[in-house]
Amino acid sequence: MAAQHYPQDRHEVLVVNNAPEEAAPASMAWPDNARLIVEAAPGSYAARNRGISEARGEVLAFLDADCVPEPDWLESAMACMEAEGADLLAGHITLIYQRSRLTPAECFEKAFAFRQADNAAAGVSVTANLIVRRKVIEAVGAFDDSLMSGGDFEWTRRATMAGFKLVYCPAAVVRHPARHSLASLVQKARRVSTGSMALHNETRVFQGARRVLANIRADLRELFRRPDMTWRERWWALLVMAYLKLVKVHQRLTMTSRTHEPRKLPR
Repeated sequence: MAAQHYPQDRHEVLVVNNAPEEAAPASMAWPDNARLIVEAAPGSYAARNRGISEARGEVLAFLDADCVPEPDWLESAMACMEAEGADLLAGHITLIYQRSRLTPAECFEKAFAFRQADNAAAGVSVTANLIVRRKVIEAVGAFDDSLMSGGDFEWTRRATMAGFKLVYCPAAVVRHPARHSLASLVQKARRVSTGSMALHNETRVFQGARRVLANIRADLRELFRRPDMTWRERWWALLVMAYLKLVKVHQRLTMTSRTHEPRKLPR
């Protein structure tokens, strides 16, 4: 953020530490316009809500901790918001890979992660690159900090359903590391699946399974039309996608069975 072209005296940088037991190194250098805030409540949405309450500006821009914004990120985002008359902006996310030959997990990420143009068309955005006007938050409320996953889609959908304008800006770019291992994708799939069940109040197995298996045909069509992916990358993406859908269905089965476990009555 210290490298942003946008004038430093016209924006502040708030870093919310959501793991207070891991203090920032004393030697860490901070830009003059940056502040470190501690939020003890667990969850990224609790951290974002704390940032919102501390921020002083009329426009709020969200990044994840592992995102690296391009130097013209804020400049491009602000110009796009003004030109489009937007209330919310979904910026572009470019993936970073460890090596030129992608792992199976990275192939999946390349195919399906952070499709912000599609997200914006559906009225949602991830918070890894989201810019909003404060008036939107004042109108629809803060993030649901009871959610551990899916709160970004829930909040942006809440905003667009209330009539606020969300646009996609390909010029506002941040870089985000792709998940390198299958284990990290499985962990995310379980978390997202659990969050989706809470978000949609799913209590029956078929509800979640139908949601997980939806849009497979569209995903396959898009995957095999990608000019920027080799055949090896496409096939690995397909195999990982199939495996992760099974993981999500299994997670829903597990959570649903726990919900409906019979309770022992006291004697």
